Amino acid sequence: MKEVYYIYNNEAIASCILLAYLQNVKSINTAQSCLILPFLLDDRTVTYLTNIQNDDYKLECIVNNRPKLFAYFNKRYLSLLPITINSILFLNKNKQIGISSNNIFTISDFIYDEADMGNRFERIKKVIPFLASILNKYSTSQLYKILKVQL
Repeated sequence: MKEVYYIYNNEAIASCILLAYLQNVKSINTAQSCLILPFLLDDRTVTYLTNIQNDDYKLECIVNNRPKLFAYFNKRYLSLLPITINSILFLNKNKQIGISSNNIFTISDFIYDEADMGNRFERIKKVIPFLASILNKYSTSQLYKILKVQL
């Protein structure tokens, strides 16, 4: 079962998601970048975010309204941390992103043919602006506390 998780959630789709997210926000704190994939590589969370897109939503409301979705957020975070790091290093090595002190920023545009990326990526890409607007309202420490990420 664990092998299927890593086949389904691999560095290829993770790199595409991180690059698409960075194109939306332009720059992100390194610690916050580690929170993106646990949201966007979970199909149930993506479906939930798709259905509630509203600028008034706060992260606390999202977590409290769907506690089962976020009960294992820390476990997803820890499982996806190596994939996140590998994807960031891959994108940096290929000069698509840059890393400076504590920030990751986009260098090149993510240009692709939508038909080539698949339905899963397209569903994820649609919620990226909404997720970014929610996460940008909080400091890194607030995000980790609300999501109950244990370091």
